Amino acid sequence: MNIWPNVLQSPHPPIHIPGGGSLETYDFCIDNTYSYSYLSFSGYLRAKALMDGYWARVAERGADMSPYRAGFAQTVFVAETDEEAERLYSEHAFYFYNRCLHVYPGFADAPGYRTIKTIQSGNLNQYMRPNYPTLTWKDLVDGGYIIAGSPETVRQRFEELIKGLHVGNIFLLLHVGNMPKDLCKYSTKLFAERVMPHLQDMWPEFDSDGRFWCKPLARRATPAPVGRPELVPAK
Repeated sequence: MNIWPNVLQSPHPPIHIPGGGSLETYDFCIDNTYSYSYLSFSGYLRAKALMDGYWARVAERGADMSPYRAGFAQTVFVAETDEEAERLYSEHAFYFYNRCLHVYPGFADAPGYRTIKTIQSGNLNQYMRPNYPTLTWKDLVDGGYIIAGSPETVRQRFEELIKGLHVGNIFLLLHVGNMPKDLCKYSTKLFAERVMPHLQDMWPEFDSDGRFWCKPLARRATPAPVGRPELVPAK
């Protein structure tokens, strides 16, 4: 059963639509000023053609080119060195890519999932592209499936991602596969302290665009009382 709660905030909070290649989703996001956010486990290098298609449609429709109209989800591992990243995280990357992405193509792209126009565009489903179980750590890194390495390496790759895809919203996949909690916290801390500060001013010309960022409620909602004391049985 779907529950559709009323939105308390007016105007409503920003909405991010997870896109996977449907051309109609481009127009849906443009028409409603939603952020088109590409969810892909294939990494940012393989996303270039699809995102270029989105931005071409934005320009064709005469909408502004704010990078915050788009987002991208990226798997990331951070360590002190590139070598340490492979030693610490390769097991967990292989667990995810070798064991968690076994999707039968008939389910991944069943008839009716996509329109003829989308099929003709060549935007194939991500599960049908690479043979994940055959990929080595080098394949995953060089192919952009994952961004992994030292803080400096990760920073450089994220700059390539942000500028190459023209995106302002990055969704970080910091926990992957069977990664233990302490390792996830280690990678997250390094990213927060030594990578993220260098990425927070990548689009200074669009600093004033607050359409795709959450804002506090003008008036805080008051929670309803949990129960009526007079109905509580006496002890």
